[in-house]
Amino acid sequence: MASLDREHGRGRSQERGRGRQTTYVVKKTVRDVSGAQYPMLTRTNYAEWVVLMKVMLKARRLWAAVTVGTANEEDDQSAMEAILKSVPTEYVVPLGAKDSAKEAWESLETMRLGGDRVRKAKAQQLRREYEAIAFRDGEAIEDFALRLTSMVSQLAQVGVDIGEEEAVAKYLRVVPPRFAQIALSIETLLDMSKLTIEEVTGRLKAVEDRAEATARTTAGGQLLLTEEQWAARLRERKQGEGSSVSRSGSRGGARGKRRARQAARQATAEGGGRRQGRQRSCR
Repeated sequence: MASLDREHGRGRSQERGRGRQTTYVVKKTVRDVSGAQYPMLTRTNYAEWVVLMKVMLKARRLWAAVTVGTANEEDDQSAMEAILKSVPTEYVVPLGAKDSAKEAWESLETMRLGGDRVRKAKAQQLRREYEAIAFRDGEAIEDFALRLTSMVSQLAQVGVDIGEEEAVAKYLRVVPPRFAQIALSIETLLDMSKLTIEEVTGRLKAVEDRAEATARTTAGGQLLLTEEQWAARLRERKQGEGSSVSRSGSRGGARGKRRARQAARQATAEGGGRRQGRQRSCR
């Protein structure tokens, strides 16, 4: 990080008793980051752009110039320069015509977020999306946490403040069933008012990583199966046993029928021989 010293003013002081005048220079140090580039605003990245600009302007002690306003012309022009460097060329002329960096920032905010009515409509839409947010099929813990954090940030931009405690409670309500036990433990054992989305994500991620590691663990050269995989394998085994029983039953039935027919023919033949013997004895 480099610093740039600017001459802010000059003055003179006279030491009594010696008759000498001392010239002094008052300098103001403006912090700047070597090689840093401001983020470029696009059609779709306004939320991310605001976050990055806020951090960079705070690092240069210029954030107050765009949010509160400042009477220091040097700070105001430095903030204006930062804004104009980070917007598309078609925005440079209308924003540069503003009297202060604060007016330019507010004008850009209105262009992107709209007036009061547009903001209220967008706030209602985002609020509905927030209430309906849920895990997607196969979605990882970290991916959902990023979606939730982004939605909370967008709501803040349109004037809807979702507190950290409320967001954490929402997070724990919508976790998949496999995380239900750890979510209940967090709610009952920890202070919800001190938890953050990042802390909850870390705890759930630890459980997710352990489950994945268990599924990959091998014993005796064979892969250990999950409960769902074991259930599917048992169903397949039962279906195979049922089909084999039905096939063996059909084969046994065919053999039985053949044996019955052979026994009937044999009995008929024996009966005919006995009748002929009786006829000969009667003669």
